[in-house]
Amino acid sequence: QTAMLVDEIEAHQRTDAALQKAKEVAEAANFAKTRFIFGLSHEIRTPLSSIDGYAQLLERKAVRDPNEAVRVIRRSTEHITNLVDGLLDISKIETGALHIQRDIVPIVGFLDQLMDMFRLQAAGKGLEFRYTRSANLPACVYADEKRVRQILLNLLSNAIKFTNHGFVSFDVRYSTSQAVFEVADSGIGIPAAELERIFEPFERGTAAAGVPGTGLGLTISKLLAQLIGGELTVKSEPGRGSVFTVRLLLSEAAPTAPLPAVRTIVGYSGPARTVLIADDDPANSGLLEEILTPLGFRVLVADNGPRCLELAATCDPDLVILDIAMPGMTGWQVAATLRETHDEVLAVLMVSADAHELTTPRPGPILHDDYLIKPFDHDELLDRIQTLLDIDWIYENPSAPVAALVNA
Repeated sequence: QTAMLVDEIEAHQRTDAALQKAKEVAEAANFAKTRFIFGLSHEIRTPLSSIDGYAQLLERKAVRDPNEAVRVIRRSTEHITNLVDGLLDISKIETGALHIQRDIVPIVGFLDQLMDMFRLQAAGKGLEFRYTRSANLPACVYADEKRVRQILLNLLSNAIKFTNHGFVSFDVRYSTSQAVFEVADSGIGIPAAELERIFEPFERGTAAAGVPGTGLGLTISKLLAQLIGGELTVKSEPGRGSVFTVRLLLSEAAPTAPLPAVRTIVGYSGPARTVLIADDDPANSGLLEEILTPLGFRVLVADNGPRCLELAATCDPDLVILDIAMPGMTGWQVAATLRETHDEVLAVLMVSADAHELTTPRPGPILHDDYLIKPFDHDELLDRIQTLLDIDWIYENPSAPVAALVNA
């Protein structure tokens, strides 16, 4: 009986220890999330403050340099967009919803462009920037250009952010289809106990306290490296700097023809087309109207579903752009009615800020022809419209007046 009692006491002690450990882990996770929310709030509020401040000045026409105001607003918007994209990327990677592309990337030019950008950033902090790459680096490789750029941007941005004196270096080596990217710095360094923790979501090293950021960059970079079939490792010493190493399998590819120069679209050929926009947010519909009207489109705007159907019955649109999340009658409900009242020639482009909303909510016929996720690039919008309406763009030509480019 004494032995049984001792065993029972030891079992209780083990259970208590396990419960205490689980409690500590849960508390640490909650604390990490709380720190993350504070960091996220700072990262969002700072650019929002710039956007709001310059928007008020522009509204009052009190800004000295409108172009600079627009540039600040654009940069701030891109910052917020990148932040949201980062959160979505983590979610997609963890759920297996993010797919890797296989592009032909002119790796030398790709890296040189990145280095030009970071060389300026380093110079702005008075840092020496060193860039070396092996002579056997191929002209082109197969890679997901967006994701490789994302990894390198995160690592180089961090190196410059956490280095106040000395240098930041970027070394590229290539052997048997494997590229090794090494980012080193003489910055604040990371304690050994934190080297694994810094890759966890919501976590930042103690040395990073007071430095703006959410702690998402390293998490995303490590997950992406693993998804691509590579790895991200780190060596560091407090006060002496860090070395982050990325190994990726990037097989050599045959060079492709150079991309054509970017051209400005000023109109389209053929008869005038009518575009009906349905969005309850005037800012969104106004933006679309500002893009499409100068190109010769006849643009009509509805701020709700029923009004959209009224206009569609009288204006015979060629394309309807529908926001999904309209109050009352959703974009899907409007699309279903349009499919019943109009023939299949009518093109429907769905727009949403949530990618999960872009799946037809019920079984049956496809209600839309294509979709866009907010925020979207202007070129992306015009590419969709060109495909849906089967039109040919007319590009900027000083010898031809814009008014003559579209036949009324």
